[in-house]
Amino acid sequence: MTVENAHAYIESMIENGPSDDLHAQINVKFKSEHIHQALKERGTSKDELLKKAAGGAATEGWDIEPTFAVGAATCAA
Repeated sequence: MTVENAHAYIESMIENGPSDDLHAQINVKFKSEHIHQALKERGTSKDELLKKAAGGAATEGWDIEPTFAVGAATCAA
């Protein structure tokens, strides 16, 4: 399990998109800390990728407290 395997995973994801076989490599060829290091070496992070995937929406200036429904209960963030 290495950071190099995490880099290979990222490259394959970029080139070929997601697949069941590719996702099966997680925790077999690399661990979470390896993917975090590989992303850091590429100048990004999981959080930055998620923001970009979500359209890059910023949360600055939001004046409402978000709430999350959990079953029958609602929890404030």
